[in-house]
Amino acid sequence: MKEYLGDSVYVDFDGYMLTLTTDNGLGPSNTIHLEPAIYRALQAYVDRLKVGDAEPAKDESGDEAEE
Repeated sequence: MKEYLGDSVYVDFDGYMLTLTTDNGLGPSNTIHLEPAIYRALQAYVDRLKVGDAEPAKDESGDEAEE
């Protein structure tokens, strides 16, 4: 199921890979498919940055997203 992440970015999972899309209301304009190995590499990169959540994720309405 496609889920809104914020900043016009959506994610979907097909059981194998994640698909990120951007959508400004006129339809998806960019698509990135992350196979498991690429997702793990991205996770490792973020872990190296030691990035913490600056603020809770918001849904499309601006409310805090449920986890």
